[in-house]
Amino acid sequence: PLLKWLLIITLVAVFPTYFISKNVSEKIWADRFKQGAIEAKPSFIDPKEPKISSVNVTSLGTGVYAAVAEISNENLDLSANEVPYEFSFFNSRKEQIHSFAGKLFLLPDQNKYITAPTFKTLEPVAYANFQILQKISWQKKLAIPTVKLMTSVPSYYQQILPQAFVVEGDFSNLSPYTLNQVRLTFVLLNSAGKIIGVSQRDESTVAPFERRAYKQLWPGVYADDLKSVKITADTNVLNPINLVTESP
Repeated sequence: PLLKWLLIITLVAVFPTYFISKNVSEKIWADRFKQGAIEAKPSFIDPKEPKISSVNVTSLGTGVYAAVAEISNENLDLSANEVPYEFSFFNSRKEQIHSFAGKLFLLPDQNKYITAPTFKTLEPVAYANFQILQKISWQKKLAIPTVKLMTSVPSYYQQILPQAFVVEGDFSNLSPYTLNQVRLTFVLLNSAGKIIGVSQRDESTVAPFERRAYKQLWPGVYADDLKSVKITADTNVLNPINLVTESP
């Protein structure tokens, strides 16, 4: 009888002991795995929105306008590509008379001009606005290709026949990539430092280490108070299609 009761007591004690041991061991191993677990965390938080200047509208003659705004990316390691934007132009009654939309890219810590090409309107432009059309999708890339573009000091003069203001110079691609597109932006400043004219042009298929000349004209424009000309060259290194590596 004693052995019988010992056997019964042992069998009854096995089940709670098993479950208690199982729960304790699961908790111990869960704590150990939690300490060494890899958790997904965002690579950045609270990116800074770009700073945008007021729109500077220039007149190239009666009813002919162009515009420029300056945009700055203050994030030191964040970039953005294919960012939609829009210029809007209004008359004195605040009615929209023209608009221009496009897409831009921003490299880390980049500051650049965005222009609205020359357009004609029957009414004078009284107000202008520039806006980003959607929330920017910032990215923190491990590496961004480096492309250095150098512009020479330009020469400029007034052409008589036909009348036009002319800027001539060149730029160089100091990189090992063929660039499918390089954008040149021209900003004319008067003696007071105010922007009095803007223009842009796109150069295609710029070979590695190529030096290319340009001649930019403002037809019918006489820049009598011109003090200096700013020229910037820019290419989208965030777009892999824009960079072509030469085969060995």
